Amino acid sequence: MRVSTTQIFQTGIDQIQRNQAELNRTSLQLGSGERILTPSDDPSGATQTNQFERIIKATEQYQRNIDNTQPRLQQQESLMQSGTDALQRARELVIAGNNDSQTDETRRYQANELRQLRDELFEIANTRDPNGEYIFAGTNSLEQPFKQDGEGTVHYEGAEGTGSVREVEISPTRSVPIGDTGADVFMNIPENDGRATAEVEERGEGSSLVIDKVEIYDVSEQKDNSDKKFAIEFSVDSGETTYTVQEKDEDGEPEGEPLLENQPFVPGESIDFAGRSVTISGDPVDGDEVVSRPAENKDIFSTLDDIIAALEDGTGTRENRANLATATNTALADMDAALENFNEVRADLGSRLKTMDDQTELNEDRLLDLETAVSEIRDLDYAEAISRFNQQQVALQAAQQTYSETSRLSLFDFI
Repeated sequence: MRVSTTQIFQTGIDQIQRNQAELNRTSLQLGSGERILTPSDDPSGATQTNQFERIIKATEQYQRNIDNTQPRLQQQESLMQSGTDALQRARELVIAGNNDSQTDETRRYQANELRQLRDELFEIANTRDPNGEYIFAGTNSLEQPFKQDGEGTVHYEGAEGTGSVREVEISPTRSVPIGDTGADVFMNIPENDGRATAEVEERGEGSSLVIDKVEIYDVSEQKDNSDKKFAIEFSVDSGETTYTVQEKDEDGEPEGEPLLENQPFVPGESIDFAGRSVTISGDPVDGDEVVSRPAENKDIFSTLDDIIAALEDGTGTRENRANLATATNTALADMDAALENFNEVRADLGSRLKTMDDQTELNEDRLLDLETAVSEIRDLDYAEAISRFNQQQVALQAAQQTYSETSRLSLFDFI
């Protein structure tokens, strides 16, 4: 075999370059702390690492969603507490206003405070978050949700219905609403117990009729008559007061035969019909009429407006005193429904916040497991790498010395 000087030199250079490349690669591993510098170093490990890193990034995004959403829900929970406190105070004022020890002047003071509480609730309903978005506007969060017309009536102009509240994903399989609409919190509150209510349709001069309460005594019978309206009509003849219960259509016209007819009226004793129970006290006059109808949704602002108006009317006449007593009973029932609704919203908020706390713990454990797995695949074993680095340095030095000695030789020295 023929060996030339050029071939000897080239072999030495190639060996030096290979050793230098291996040393450089080990040096880069030591500098980065990673075993896999390019996919070709470990194709299987690189694939696993990429998959884990995608999951890590997704989990971190879910956690950012939680971190960005929790303060908004916590702010709403605080607002609901403030609203509850305002309603509790309003309830105290309503009870006090119906007390006979009060005067019309003190009732006006109470009405003024109730108006301030109403304004406070209106302000709560139009609260913004730190980003300038209205908390109770739903997806229409850049527009003021509650507005008052020229007569002081409050209207809700935010989002309603399906999809009216944004949701954020906190895991691949879980999403959480980031608020509640003002319609659900302040407006769509069922009257009384949500099934039936009653109101004075006609009141004659000198009447002191008061509606004390409306209840359901037979649920199945109430369901059969849940959409019907009934009138309790009073008659006074020779000092004896009787009542008749008659179903009415949408136009107020009688339908069918009376359910009860010419029954003696006993103040404070319930009048039972169609599954409903209406308790009336006071002294009705001839022609007085009470209408029992299905409960509708009523907003908290109109509930306060009604009782404020009744307090301001005073108790100068028997009719006014009876109106105030009835308005008080109605307001208390409707305010209790509003308080219950507030409590349900707060409970739901608490559940959502608890879900986020639980998911945060799961995300933290998941990230730890994933990062540990990635570390085991990608991270460098420093002890092994340093040992290899030293060996490669020795090999490079040997190759360089060998090349240096070989380069001085020539075949002519042996001729």
